[in-house]
Amino acid sequence: MKPYLYILILSFLFACGNEFDIIEEEKDIPVVYGFLSLSDTAQYIRVERAFVDENTSALELAQNPDSIYYPEISVELVRNSSGQRFSLERVDGNLEGYEREEGIFAQSPNYLYKIKSSNINLTGGESYSLVIDRGENYPLVEATTKLLGQTSIKTPDATVAVTIDFDYIDRNLFIWKASDDARIHDLVFRFNYRERSPQTNGQFVSKSVLWYAVRNYKEEDARVDVEVDGINFYTFLKGALEEESDVERRFEDMDMIVTSGGEEIKEFVNITSANLGITSTQDVPVFSNIPGGQGIFSSTNTVILDKISLSNMTIDSLKNGMLTKALNFSN
Repeated sequence: MKPYLYILILSFLFACGNEFDIIEEEKDIPVVYGFLSLSDTAQYIRVERAFVDENTSALELAQNPDSIYYPEISVELVRNSSGQRFSLERVDGNLEGYEREEGIFAQSPNYLYKIKSSNINLTGGESYSLVIDRGENYPLVEATTKLLGQTSIKTPDATVAVTIDFDYIDRNLFIWKASDDARIHDLVFRFNYRERSPQTNGQFVSKSVLWYAVRNYKEEDARVDVEVDGINFYTFLKGALEEESDVERRFEDMDMIVTSGGEEIKEFVNITSANLGITSTQDVPVFSNIPGGQGIFSSTNTVILDKISLSNMTIDSLKNGMLTKALNFSN
């Protein structure tokens, strides 16, 4: 899963402005992207070069893997409390399930630096540093972040079978307890359903859509309380699914996904959103906590409450409500 926080940051961090194609004096600028997370089985760090050369267009350089990746570098994570150092292995993200989307960058290879979480034994609340040695007498690239601890969902009660009632008028309350260092949060629901049509030869096919119910919610306290208008659930489905007369759909279940981010992510969102809108200059300011480079090194944590049911009233509204009746849900 790619939470909205990740997508937002990537879209700005590696965005190309109007002057992208200008040829400038040659420079070597490291671009780093990495979020440490207790909820992941492996940690991945992306390290690339900015494409600035006095003789070659940046657009041309972006298509050349030799230009955007360092040939010989060392990438390490350091547990600052003990000084322990952990080396990361270079892997091809395309073979790890993290394929690079089509665009101006070369898609293959898609180099990332990886370490299994079991090999580093990450501990929430501890400080970790990223140390990158690019060789060729370049100075070390170093950045530090505090690892977020686990998040626990309080409402709905994750210890029992969960059923949610989405009412057109009422609001739903969702509560979770995050790490003390968490500063920004997303609440996402994965709506799982089955669908059959003549195109599937009358066989049901499992599908899902993501509903970003709350985005970039900023909270200094560990306890996070958010309210969501029930009608937003039906409005989302109306826009996410096509109205097709020959399609039958059946609801299966929902997953509640809470993703929390550290201070660096909150600052990134604050800075990039401050200059967006109809009255802005549209020049997106650059946020980075990578000394001598560009990018973000921070921490996130994700918790998932799966197999959530919908109340009978919600199922009835899904089938017969004014917003979703034409979606042809049969249960």
